[in-house]
Amino acid sequence: MRFLLGWALKLSFVGVVYLGMTSGFKVKLPEEVLGYKVPPAAQEWVDRNAKIADFGAQAQGGFKSIGDQLK
Repeated sequence: MRFLLGWALKLSFVGVVYLGMTSGFKVKLPEEVLGYKVPPAAQEWVDRNAKIADFGAQAQGGFKSIGDQLK
């Protein structure tokens, strides 16, 4: 049971990360978590993933308009 619960938590965390990276969901990290300062590299990683999602949405919109013109 403990084994299954551990894997369920790991997979749910991976699912949340995947949804955050592929959807338009914006994440903003706080300056401190439980008294520890968040590293700048972590904030840059979150910002970079948000930009990738924006580029994906723009590309999808562009391909949709091209597809509509070809119909």
